[in-house]
Amino acid sequence: MTTSQKQLATTAVKLSWRQSQALSVDRIAWMIRSAAERGVGQSVSHYKVMWFDIFFIAEPNVIRELIVKRPHLLHRDPFTTNVLRRIMGNGVFIAEDEAWQRQRKLVAPAFHAMRIRAYAATMADYTREMVGRWRDGQVVALDKELTQLTLRIIAKTMFNVDLLPEAERIGRLMQDLLETGEKQLDAAYPPPNWVPTPTNRRQKAALRELHELIRTIIHQRQASGGDEGDLLSMLLLARDDEGQPMSESQVIDECVTLLAAGHETTAVALAWTWLLLGQSPAVAARLYDEVNGVLGGEPVTFERLAELPYTEAIVKETLRLYPPAFSFGRTPLEEIDFTAEGGRYLFRKGASLIVSTIAMHRLPEYYPDPLAFRPERWVAGEPQPPKYAYLPFGGGPRVCLGNLFAMMEAQVILATMAQHVRLSPLAESLPHWEPLITLRPKPPVEVRVGRR
Repeated sequence: MTTSQKQLATTAVKLSWRQSQALSVDRIAWMIRSAAERGVGQSVSHYKVMWFDIFFIAEPNVIRELIVKRPHLLHRDPFTTNVLRRIMGNGVFIAEDEAWQRQRKLVAPAFHAMRIRAYAATMADYTREMVGRWRDGQVVALDKELTQLTLRIIAKTMFNVDLLPEAERIGRLMQDLLETGEKQLDAAYPPPNWVPTPTNRRQKAALRELHELIRTIIHQRQASGGDEGDLLSMLLLARDDEGQPMSESQVIDECVTLLAAGHETTAVALAWTWLLLGQSPAVAARLYDEVNGVLGGEPVTFERLAELPYTEAIVKETLRLYPPAFSFGRTPLEEIDFTAEGGRYLFRKGASLIVSTIAMHRLPEYYPDPLAFRPERWVAGEPQPPKYAYLPFGGGPRVCLGNLFAMMEAQVILATMAQHVRLSPLAESLPHWEPLITLRPKPPVEVRVGRR
């Protein structure tokens, strides 16, 4: 073992109270700066806030050692988990250990590639309806429109119901849940959910109404029986190793989890996509040319997506620069000690390990000219970054279950929109980000519609 390997690869930097407050306000800036200062092979930064150990990790080899080789020694970070459990209950996103393994096994078949490919037609149809309502020259609130669209899509593919008549109601409930969850994540010590604060009362009221709506749909489905080809059918038909189905409360928790995670992330990613296209006329022109040349006026189908590689590259490059899940946290259940590139790493039990996805995606050693929007990076034949240097959907056993669904949805929506409209953001420059549950643009995105 070399001298560098014998020594710890990280040295704790003690932060003052003022510095720790700055960290909590703009943690993304800390992530990016910490990774850039240390560089590839050293991109693990250790900060100490009072008695808490916080690590920002943007090193693929270290991430692989943790989330692929030692996932059984890690749990999701407790603070975020406790807040999101208020919304998602004991869904697969929150569960740990044996409970997670059971739920993952039950939920995973609903996202099998052969299952979700049938959803492409719904995605294209609903997108055409959205852009069909827009007039030439109209200014639209793009993030709001995309959120309503992706919520309608997830409801149709999950429940086989069209939420257009109730889109405003469902959208309000989901917005209440996300906004209250964000307030709780933003608070250093959010009050327990039994304390009747305005935030807690608003959250509980939204959950009661949403649960009742989902329960009604479940009962209607159980009365009719059969497999309607949607995600709910898979959840109701799933059986564990002992032949037992999910309980009704568990099905509801999984449905809320999929509703919350299945629409907001894609809507945010597509909002950033159009903002980036507005700054990159040459990229936008190449998108329109590909869509025109391949599809003409024909609708996007799952089978045609393979003929749209540049459209896919645009989505992947957006997810590199502005991943909706810009980081994810883990905490060791016991001390973890190993040697990887850069030296020896020691993570003590209870430390906060933050995988800095957005920081790693901007390291110049992996992505030359990292701040440039260059979809060409992802075109066949171009050199690709190491496997764990690109993690828009996480990695390891807990990789996002809906990653195939999300990528297909983003490509279908983008290609369909590009067939019908050109969107020009009103802002002359890219907005800043707002790191809440997802990485939203701030302020909201307004665009002017040009009919094609």
